[in-house]
Amino acid sequence: MRVKTIPKVFFGCCVSSFLMEIMMAKSPNCANLVTFLQFLCITLQGLFTIKQNVLTPNIPLKQYLLLISLFFITSVANNYVYALHVPSTLHMIIRSASSPASMFVSWFIKKRVPKLNSILGSIIISIGVAIAMYGGASIVEETREFLPWCIGVFILLATLFTGALTGLQQEMLYAKYGKYPEEMLFYTHAIPLPLFLGILPQLHSTILNLPINLWFVLVLNILSQFYCSHSVHELATKETSVTVTFILTVRKFVSLLISSIVFKNSLTVYHVVGTIFVVVGTYFYFDFFERKKQEPVSFKKN
Repeated sequence: MRVKTIPKVFFGCCVSSFLMEIMMAKSPNCANLVTFLQFLCITLQGLFTIKQNVLTPNIPLKQYLLLISLFFITSVANNYVYALHVPSTLHMIIRSASSPASMFVSWFIKKRVPKLNSILGSIIISIGVAIAMYGGASIVEETREFLPWCIGVFILLATLFTGALTGLQQEMLYAKYGKYPEEMLFYTHAIPLPLFLGILPQLHSTILNLPINLWFVLVLNILSQFYCSHSVHELATKETSVTVTFILTVRKFVSLLISSIVFKNSLTVYHVVGTIFVVVGTYFYFDFFERKKQEPVSFKKN
């Protein structure tokens, strides 16, 4: 475990999530603008970082296309399910199971059998996050149409595995071609940029209507997301996709607690129970309960 990288992931991603929640509360229509500017800034920074290797990447571009396709499908599908009458609470609860899904995909594709403590830890923490998310959900939508609801739930369950495949594909590319986190970060943000042309009028309208005070929050969000993305890619070069997913799940839980304290000024019993599950699940996953056996002492005969 590379302990130094994990605090960087928690700090950058938690700050980014907190600032994003502020912006969504003030201007719900600015999500696409924030995403576009994040992609643009990371792309511009990448041009100066990898320089002459822009046209000659160490990892073949066709491999990046597969990785980006998985990421794009996962992101779009997760946003689309809201139009299928899937409650926000259920949306968050299902996504909290990303850690077991990642472990299952890695087990099935790479034949990497996880240890029992890792399986238990992953399941326990997912239950804890689901409980905390249920307690922290302020709006629960009523299901009006059963068939669209079923389709939405199926899509959410499918995105658990496409998201897991995204992380596993990243891990496999590092193993096959070498670890180039700066290059991968650049291409995964540069190649999708043309897709934003389809929503250019919406971006223009959002820019004109965004309050001045939110531009400061937007800049801070972009900087923190920039730091978060670099930290996650750095962590991916040191840990397996399953462990990275597990750490990001814990990070989401921390963000949820911060959000509950700041925006609601109270913690419910669900948060307390969820915290207990997360702590216990983390201990199980990283095998903190394993007793190290003392190696037998050998005596040399004179």
